[in-house]
Amino acid sequence: MEHKREIPQCEVCQKPANQTCGGCKLVYYCSRAHQKLGWREGHKFRCCAFKVQYSDTVGRHMVATRDIQPGEMILKEKPALIGPKMSSPAHCLACGKKLEPMKIGDKLDFYKCSSCLWPMCNQKCEKAEVHKAECKTMSEKKYKCTIKYEQPDKSEAAYCVIAPMRVLLMKQSNPQQFENIINLESHLDERIGTPLYSILKANLSTFIIQVLGLDFDEETILKVASIIDTNAFDVRSPDGSKRLRAIYVTASMMNHSCKPNTRHIYLGDDYNMALIATVPISKGEPITATYTQSLWGTLDRRRHLKINKCFDCDCDRCKDPTEFGTNLGNIYCSVCNSGGAGNGAMLMSTNPLDETADWKCEKCDHFILSKQMFWGNNALKQDLNKLDRNGPKQFEEFIMKYSQTLHPSNHLVVQAKLALIQIYGNYKGYTLSELSDNLLQRKIDLCNELLEIADKIEPGWTRFRGTLLLDLQSAMTIQTKREFDTEKLTKAAAQDRLMECMVLLQEAANILRVEPHMKDALEAKIQELAGQLEVTDTENGSECLSVD
Repeated sequence: MEHKREIPQCEVCQKPANQTCGGCKLVYYCSRAHQKLGWREGHKFRCCAFKVQYSDTVGRHMVATRDIQPGEMILKEKPALIGPKMSSPAHCLACGKKLEPMKIGDKLDFYKCSSCLWPMCNQKCEKAEVHKAECKTMSEKKYKCTIKYEQPDKSEAAYCVIAPMRVLLMKQSNPQQFENIINLESHLDERIGTPLYSILKANLSTFIIQVLGLDFDEETILKVASIIDTNAFDVRSPDGSKRLRAIYVTASMMNHSCKPNTRHIYLGDDYNMALIATVPISKGEPITATYTQSLWGTLDRRRHLKINKCFDCDCDRCKDPTEFGTNLGNIYCSVCNSGGAGNGAMLMSTNPLDETADWKCEKCDHFILSKQMFWGNNALKQDLNKLDRNGPKQFEEFIMKYSQTLHPSNHLVVQAKLALIQIYGNYKGYTLSELSDNLLQRKIDLCNELLEIADKIEPGWTRFRGTLLLDLQSAMTIQTKREFDTEKLTKAAAQDRLMECMVLLQEAANILRVEPHMKDALEAKIQELAGQLEVTDTENGSECLSVD
């Protein structure tokens, strides 16, 4: 289905506009006069909520130029580069959609670009602007892609050439954008000796120089690849059918934090990034994002950042052996808790910023080597990854099996609990209406447990918190209805409980409504719950319960 492009409106008169604010790029004006008027009437207080500055300790970074409120859009930016991951199953080079084979003659294969033979969706994608320069370059050198369908989800290493090639071709087609990208941090010195870059040195450089005949030296080619690895954001569509990576030049100036104060979403088929504040950010405070998974323990997060982003994180969360009291990375002391003693003593790193440091009990002298923590952690991760995700049984068994070893909020247990929240209420045989009273209460308890963790590591208007609130209110609504129907609750008590659900739902809506695919679902949920509350007039709050 073809989506109609929304016509921008003037901030002052709401007529069609084609001039954008030169600072924030977020609002439009129909004329220079209205831009000046809009500035005087208040846009100067909302424009450019950040600046990029440099320091010797952290390099270039982004700081707030004024106080920023939760939910406020700080930045909206187009990708300077977008392309496939280094290795992936067959994806369209234009729209990024994962491809399914079609019957061609007596075989299954992908639709191919008629010029370069790269797998694509169809003729429309074949002619897309993003594919033109690379297709022309490869066709002129008579290069033909050899990817063909062999088996489902077969990963293709050939995609490693596409994103670097697109950047290199910008030197002629868009020299300013090429300079913007080439001036980003590369960390090539740290990557050049790795096995991956030995392969790239042989394959990517050979393809660019010998096959395509482009006038670039090997160091520049590998520098571009390293810039992409260092700065690219993982981009995926809401339905998971598209997984890409993209560079956003301004957004890449943000420093990392394992407790960030922003989240980002992707808007439209062009994957514009919207950067949204999740907590209040004071003027002069750094604006941060996370380049890892918030629900991982410190060992995993810091190793991921070191390998993939080439830096050692020393944020406040990484310095704290308890990770703000969550104990996400900790385990029980086997000595203190032997024989069912269960006094809750934990093994913690003696220096969280040194992955080789020993792990010692907080109450006794027992300790283990860091390599033992790595081995145990990896073994349990493998167990977790093997669990059947079609039902709750194995996740519940995992939690019970390791209850004497892992803290209830250890990151592996948290991931199992998150899987259970998604299964209870959504999967066949476990929809909310099918759940027993005990399982419904189990879902509610799990939501509350994870919300406590979210408040410590992902507070404010985060997607993690928003989706948990959505799950919690859904379960509480069903539970309230059941208890009212069985006369366990009076009408007044049921009304109070449903109003509590509405408060949770409204908070979830405030957090998630900026994500286009969520808007209709949130509106439907609010209307359904409002109907149950029999809210019919503004005195009871019906007007404030809409999704804007």
